[in-house]
Amino acid sequence: MNETQKQGRNWGTVIFLSIAHLAAVAALFFWSWPAFISAVILYWIGGTGIGMGFHRLLTHRGYRVPKVVEYFLVTCGSLSLEGGPITWVVTHRIHHAHTDRTGDPHTPRDGGWWAHIGWILDGRAQDYDKATLERYAPDLTKDRFYVWLNRFYYVPVLLLGLILFGFGGWSVMLWGIFLRLTLALHATWLVNSATHLWGRTRFATGDDSRNSWWVAMLTFGEGWHNNHHAYPTSAQHGLRWYEIDLNWIGIRVLQFLGLARAIKRVRFNRTTSAWQLVRGHARSPR
Repeated sequence: MNETQKQGRNWGTVIFLSIAHLAAVAALFFWSWPAFISAVILYWIGGTGIGMGFHRLLTHRGYRVPKVVEYFLVTCGSLSLEGGPITWVVTHRIHHAHTDRTGDPHTPRDGGWWAHIGWILDGRAQDYDKATLERYAPDLTKDRFYVWLNRFYYVPVLLLGLILFGFGGWSVMLWGIFLRLTLALHATWLVNSATHLWGRTRFATGDDSRNSWWVAMLTFGEGWHNNHHAYPTSAQHGLRWYEIDLNWIGIRVLQFLGLARAIKRVRFNRTTSAWQLVRGHARSPR
């Protein structure tokens, strides 16, 4: 059993998630078009903030953007309420360092429930000491904005909730915060659980990572997980034309606008009949 499993029940998290799930069910009785549209738009904003910001940009540095764009993407990711950016990055970097082995924070080898949500309810759940944060995210612990957001990651969601309530009352707030948030959390957790249990394997990565089209649909491309574990720093996860990767499309849009550079991606070399990680030559940010 991993060390991460030896911590007691995180009652604050348990209570909040219980309330969030109940509120998500309640939202179904307050349906309206403004509420539905708000939830869809915010699901997309939060999801791309996690995929493009927290994951491909901060964790793996698969591409680079001006700081103001980076901060914007990461702030959008904080709307998914998955913890602060530093602890999120540290958790994911630890996952890659110990994938499906002792030390992995959320491997299904410790149980499907554990991989999906148990590690948050009962495990260390991103509660790291200063030494661990500085070891796995030295690039972020020196950034004052990220240090602040890591401590007060819930502030953007609170402000958003007040705005939605003022705009559309209980209906819009319940859909835009609780229903949207609950669905988004489970979508991300499916990357930890489902894509290490079911799906197709293209690369021999030495772990249980799989490509899952339906998880990719829910997470805007994060479900092409075996591809990702084979080439972690690649900003592109969907490698074939039929592997829809909306987060990659978003990065390409930033490149077109001159806002993304040093983009890393995987291409198939027909001469060597092998996939290769290459670094693109995008225009410099304005």
